[in-house]
Order: sequence, then structure tokens, then C-alpha cells
Amino acid sequence: MKKELLVIVSYWLLSVSAWANINTEATPSQREDLSKMLLHLTDSLEEDYDLNLLPQVRVLREQSKQLGEKHLQARSLLLEGLIRQHFGDYKHSLVLHNDALAIAKNLDSPVLEVQIYLALAQLEMDLERFRYAQQLLSRAYTMITTRIDAEQADKLMGEYVLWQGSLYLLKGSYRQALATLSKKSLSEFKGLSSKLALARAWAYLSIGAYPQARLLMNSHYIKKAELSQNLHLRVRYQLMNATAYLQAGEFTSAIDTAKLALNETFGTRFLTEQSKLQKVLAGAYAQLGDFEQAHLYLKRFALSQQALNLQKRNNKLLQLEAQYSLAAQKQQLSVLEKDNALQAQQLIQHQQQIDNAHLAQQRGVLGLLLIALALGFGYWRWQNKRYLITLKQQVAERTAELAERNKRLQALSFTDSLTGLNNRHYFFSVIDAQIKPQSTSQSDKQEMIFCLLDIDHFKKVNDTYGHAAGDLVLQTVADILKQCTREGDLVIRWGGEEFLIVMPNMTHNEAIEAVERVRRQVECFPFVVNEQAIQVTCSIGFAPYPLTNGANKSLTWEQVIELADNGLYMAKKEHRNAWVGLHRLNHPLNCSIKHLSKDYRSLINSGQVTASVSYQT
Repeated sequence: MKKELLVIVSYWLLSVSAWANINTEATPSQREDLSKMLLHLTDSLEEDYDLNLLPQVRVLREQSKQLGEKHLQARSLLLEGLIRQHFGDYKHSLVLHNDALAIAKNLDSPVLEVQIYLALAQLEMDLERFRYAQQLLSRAYTMITTRIDAEQADKLMGEYVLWQGSLYLLKGSYRQALATLSKKSLSEFKGLSSKLALARAWAYLSIGAYPQARLLMNSHYIKKAELSQNLHLRVRYQLMNATAYLQAGEFTSAIDTAKLALNETFGTRFLTEQSKLQKVLAGAYAQLGDFEQAHLYLKRFALSQQALNLQKRNNKLLQLEAQYSLAAQKQQLSVLEKDNALQAQQLIQHQQQIDNAHLAQQRGVLGLLLIALALGFGYWRWQNKRYLITLKQQVAERTAELAERNKRLQALSFTDSLTGLNNRHYFFSVIDAQIKPQSTSQSDKQEMIFCLLDIDHFKKVNDTYGHAAGDLVLQTVADILKQCTREGDLVIRWGGEEFLIVMPNMTHNEAIEAVERVRRQVECFPFVVNEQAIQVTCSIGFAPYPLTNGANKSLTWEQVIELADNGLYMAKKEHRNAWVGLHRLNHPLNCSIKHLSKDYRSLINSGQVTASVSYQT
């Protein structure tokens, strides 16, 4: 309480003295008060990011600027940038970080410069610009090892190791992250031991080494007092505990821990941790056989992932928009400067003509004056028309350039970067237009087939041969689907190892031939990973649209996709490397679409559902 009261009094005194001593040097007492205020704000940010701290940070920045304290001004800019970064204002955060870096370079302060480079690297990681983040980390490492003395370099090296390891984790290089985080003992970095221990534990969990992760999480390196003060750190610690329980097969403990952590994330911006906790809960409930709860949390996980993807996409769009706005402003300034120069030249010419006219009038040559004025007016009109034509051409060129950039941005948002296929966002934007002509068709034989394909044992491929091998398998399967489908079919990367194929104007028998052709092509394709041939198969489920529920009640395309997913689940459960295709519903069903996933086989056997399968039952 005394500390907070001291900070408030210092804040008030600084505000008064700053206005009374503008453009004067700071006295020792003023410098000490500014340092105390900076220390208080830094400690507050260590506990939690709060927007209410922004006014105090801005006052500190202005007072430091007025009193000539460049070092404190740079640190206040860095603090404001960190707060804005935490709340998603990446554009202004990037400007503040660069302003702080410029001051640090002018001061020739290597320690401050390294801290800003590390903060900029963290910002670039949030924007998923990993190449720029690596460049910034390399600069920081070079300065730590060449320009900073050993005593100050130890703490900065700990921060460098933490962010370098975090970058490798974000890129999926888990073993490289583990190697980086394990180079030195945690006891060498006392102030960062909790964060480094949690980062190393997450690397162990990412490769399935939960015993080593548990040892770290239960060690003395993780400070309980720091967890109790820092909500974000505490949520991450509980997430890792829940993940360790899940990998160890302690599913009830995983559920309890994950729910406790999930409750603490409500009302926060920890969207990444929320999605991971929901995924852990879905996996734990699925292992316990509670598929209803598993499906509920899996849906919440999917929604969280969609929100995260949308947030990342918006961040990238805002970044591109800021860059384009800056370029457009520069172009406009250039055009205005040229326009002003042209107008100035025209004014000079016009003044010369006026002077000539006055001279001719004095000499009494009225005719020459009239001719000069006519020529001047004609010249002005010609220049004006010429300028308007040039301006119209520039506007047309810039409009075309904007349209092309918008087209490229839309293509990026609709395309899966790994396989080159269209993604779910593209599917949701075109499916209604695809459904409308299909639903108005007069043919009873032609249907739209929704087909879901899942690669069998894909997790085993990732765990055995690595994620690079898994990516190669996904790309190859995508190429096979392109070859085996028609030009008018939609091939979508549905998520993970799942693909969605939409085939319009197709009968049930034609659909059977198409999915069997896909299944055989995947089964027979010679997948080679690390110069080693591997066998890859897939399971498929499909259903037709339109489809009635046995009582002339049409199902939506979303429900048809769920039926196809149920068929896929049945194919994977009973056989794998197989397909199950729904033909029609023969009787009104009293059960829900979700319930079909449990009774699919019994409904087929009882004749309520007509379906085709590729294997002997």
C-alpha cells in the first residue's frame, strides 16, 4: 500500500514539475522519481497486462522526453508497445518498437537495443513472420556475445534462449527447440527459470516424453509464487499438466485439470490456451468413451481454431493494409508535389504573358495583346486537358492494381498453404451457390455427393517418420484427389488429414465407382519417405444431397455431411481402407443425426437405411 501511494504521489509531482520545467534538464530527484515510476510499471506488466496502465506509461514517456531522459523515453515506448501488442494492436506496437530502437541506437546502449530486438522478435512471432523473427534473434545473439559484458549478458542470454526455443516450438521443430532450451542449466537463469522450465516441458510434451515433462513441472525451478501472480503463466502450467495426464493415460485427472484451467481463461485473451485445453478435454472424454462430451469439446475446439485463424488472417491483412496505405500516401504526395510544380510553372508563364501584355499595351499594340491572351488561354486549356488525361490514366492504373491485390488476398484466404487445395473458408463461401442449381434440377437420378476422406493411421506416420513425412503424404493424397476427380468437382482440405469432395450431377453407382477409384489409387500409390516405401490407405464415407428423412422432410447439406462423416467413422471402425456410402433413408428416423453414428450398422441391418460398403460384413 505504501509503495502504491508513493508511486501515485510521484506521478502527481512529476506531472506538475514537468509542466513547470519544460526544456530543462532533469534534476537527480526527478530522475529518481521517473526511475521509480518505470520500475513500478515494469513490475505491474510482469503480473498482468492492463490497459489502465497506458495513461501512466504515456505520462512517463512525455516527461522523459521533456526532461531529455532518452533512455527512460525508449523504455516507456517499449512498455507501451508491449501493452498494445498484447491487445492485438500490432500496427501501433510495431511503430512504438521501432521508435524505441531508433533512440537506443542513438544512445549507443547495447543492452537496451538487445531488449528491443527480443521484443520485436516476439512481435514478429505473434504475426507468424518467423523469418524476420529469426533475423532479429540472430542480431540480439551477436550483440550479446560481442558487445555486452558477461554480468549483463547472462540474463539477456536467458531471454534469448527462451525466445529462440519458443520460435522453434512455433515452427514445429520440437527437438531443435529442446536442444536449444537444454544447452545450459536452468539454475544459471534464476529470474527466468519458471518460463524456461515450462518451455522445455512443452517441448518434451510435443514429442510425447511426458515423464521428463512432469519432472520439470514438479521441480523447484518453477516458482509457485510466480504462478500465483501471473495468470497466463498459471494457465500454461495447468495446460501442460493436463496434457501430461492425457499422454500418461490418466484421463480423469486430465479432465479435472483442463476444466480448472479453462474456467480461469474466461474473460481473458488466452484464445490459444483455450483451444488447446478444449482439444485435451475432447481427447480425454473420447478415451473414456464419453463421445457426446468429446464431440462437444471438439466442436468448441474447432470454433476456437476458426477464431484463431481469422485473427491471424486479420492481423496479416491489417499489416498488408498498413504497408499499402503508406505506399499510397507516398504516391499521393509525389503526385501533389508534381502538380504544385506544374501549377507554379504555369503561374510563372502566365505572369510573363501578363508582363508582355502590359509592355505591348504601353506601346499601343492592342492587337498583339489580344493575340497573346488568346494563345495563353489556348495553351492553358491544352495543358489542363493533357493533365486530366494523365491523371485519369494514373487513376485507372491504380484501380487495376488495387483490384489485382484484392484478388491475390482473396486467393490466399481461400487456399490451403500446404496442399494447394481450397480450404473450408472457400467451401463455405461457394456451397450455397453450388446447392441452389442442384436443388432446382428436375432429374431424380442426378444427385450431389458429399464425400469425406480420412487417411488411415496418419498419426502413426507423423510419429514414425516425422511431420515432414506427414506433410508429404498430405500433398501426395491431394494430388491423387485432383487426378481422380472431375473438373467441376470441389476438392477441399477439410482439416488435419481429412478431405472433402463434392461431386455434383452424379448417381449413387457413379459415386461408388469414383470413391473406389480414389481408394485404390491411394492404396496402390508408392509413397516414399526418407528413401523408404510406406503403405498409406484411406477410409471414405459419402452421402447424397438432396436427401429426405423418410417423411418427405429434406435434410440440410450440413446434416448430409454429418451422415457422410458417420459413414467414414463406420468404415474406420469396422475395416479401414474401405468406404461406406449412404443411398437413402427408407423409414422416418426417430433418432437424431448424432445418434446415427452409434446405430449406423444396426440401422443398415434393419433396413431403415440403405447403404453400400466396400468390404464383407
